[in-house]
Amino acid sequence: MSMTLSDRIQLARKNAGLTQKGLADKVGISQTAVHKLECGRSRSSRRTVTIALTCGVDPIWLDTGRGDMLLPGSGTGVGGMSVGEDDQPYRPFPLIARVPLIAWDLIDSLCSNDDFEQIESEASSWIPVAPRTSERCYALTVPDDSMEPEFSEGETLIVDPTQKGAHNQFLVARLEGDSRPTFKQLIVLGNRRYLKPLNARYPLIDIDGGLDVCGVVVCKYKDYFG
Repeated sequence: MSMTLSDRIQLARKNAGLTQKGLADKVGISQTAVHKLECGRSRSSRRTVTIALTCGVDPIWLDTGRGDMLLPGSGTGVGGMSVGEDDQPYRPFPLIARVPLIAWDLIDSLCSNDDFEQIESEASSWIPVAPRTSERCYALTVPDDSMEPEFSEGETLIVDPTQKGAHNQFLVARLEGDSRPTFKQLIVLGNRRYLKPLNARYPLIDIDGGLDVCGVVVCKYKDYFG
């Protein structure tokens, strides 16, 4: 009988000598979240890669069951730490997390409620990111050429919905009364606000009313092997 993701997470945690709370603290999630993963109530997590590296196991094995459990040279130490020639511990691989890549059609529901688990369940793919991103970050593809040359159509944006935006930041937002979100740069001049496309062929948008900010673009991701 093949192991499930919950089986592999539990095995990886025990192999690292961690309790559920110990793993949760190191990964930066709640003990309840670890419990849900281990009992199968959560079928996926953006922290799978981080959990794997924290426990010193191969992320691909943890996510899919393919390959060997332990990373080469990881031993049994927590977090896969190795010892260098100067006898100082170091991590021989980057600690990363991942965020769900979602469709633009889901932005409305994302901005209207806090049910982020539903958004994750509809992810078309997962994008690796640095772990400093917030728990609610998600990824979008650039929908058009209005933000060229900085952002090309089809590139992947990492968006943090916990940030509300400031002058010169790049936003995913909706104008008041408009259900269609857009990706533009926020410009604040005195008491006036604008959404600016970087492509000169597109007009400046005057924010005449409210603005529903669905998140601030914190970085972009490009996969050269995709």
